Amino acid sequence: MNAGTPATDGRILQSGAHLARILAVKQPDDTFEAQVYVRLTREPEVAETYIPAGVFATEDEAWQAAEARANRAFTENEF
Repeated sequence: MNAGTPATDGRILQSGAHLARILAVKQPDDTFEAQVYVRLTREPEVAETYIPAGVFATEDEAWQAAEARANRAFTENEF
């Protein structure tokens, strides 16, 4: 499904019993896709749910969008 490559291995955010793994994935057209994967801390990594967070012109914008979307997932309990 993912045609790009992660800019880094990602970042982990945690809010209580919830984890979010965020990525900025470089696409073939030199844009960056913001990706968010969420799960409960007690669940294995294979239980992650993918939440798309958009495509952006810069890596920094993608990281910011991914973090904002992860925080929204925490607030709205999207697990």
